[in-house]
Amino acid sequence: MKYRLCFLLTFLLLFSISKNHSQKNPTNKTIILKMLDSIDAHNQIRFEMYRSERNQDGEYIEGKFNSKLQNKPYKIYAKMGSPKEGAEILYVEGENDNKALVNPNFFPYISLSFDPLGSLLKADGHHNIKEAGFNLFSKMIKNHIKRYDSSFYKLTSYEGVFSWNDRKCHKITINYKDYNIIDYKCKKGETLSEIANKNLINLAKLRYLNPDINDGKKLNEYQTIKITSVYCEKSILFIDNENYFPIYQLIYDEKGLFEKYIFTKLNLNTPISSKEFKRDYTEYDF
Repeated sequence: MKYRLCFLLTFLLLFSISKNHSQKNPTNKTIILKMLDSIDAHNQIRFEMYRSERNQDGEYIEGKFNSKLQNKPYKIYAKMGSPKEGAEILYVEGENDNKALVNPNFFPYISLSFDPLGSLLKADGHHNIKEAGFNLFSKMIKNHIKRYDSSFYKLTSYEGVFSWNDRKCHKITINYKDYNIIDYKCKKGETLSEIANKNLINLAKLRYLNPDINDGKKLNEYQTIKITSVYCEKSILFIDNENYFPIYQLIYDEKGLFEKYIFTKLNLNTPISSKEFKRDYTEYDF
């Protein structure tokens, strides 16, 4: 009886230690799946985003904006902090002929409408206004999980909890060992934009790899262009320990740091009324 009691106490102690260890050191898979679930669970978010993106000349273009975003149906209001301070963009899916309304905040102070996918709204950046927020990132990670199956988590490494901007964050690094620049044979009428969307790879990178082809140019059947096999070579994510959003993202290609995105003032719990996606909302200057 005495030995049975000792065995039981030892087992319970080991179980308790194992449970506490797993709670303090969650698996990469647990963190990543929680991140995806959290992004999916929040249809409306407010945030401030800072971006630093490498251009074709190797220079980093920086920008910052405050935004209100609804994913379904897609609506976004953004006010620039830089490089075009005070400029405003409003895009509501299905309204204004499906164009983005822009207040450039300079003379002659007239609001104009532009294609939300067009280069004019990129401001030398890598992404268009319809790719703001976290949904594109989530879609890309889900695609990688499907592509690599269970091997995806072998590409990841957990580096612990770090304090960043007064937030406790899980640090996850993902190394895509099969990242490469490859030849791609086009289908008739395809464009760089369509190829990037279909393969969930970076359109700006395609533009740099194929400098003589603009985004919307229709390509010939079997025309060979250069693309990347996956979006990036490596990504480093700082995932907020409380809300599980990837609030700090570092994206690398074969040359080094390609993109950096920092999200601050993230508000997931304040509803955004439909009035805040109208051009005549009292706080806007359209």
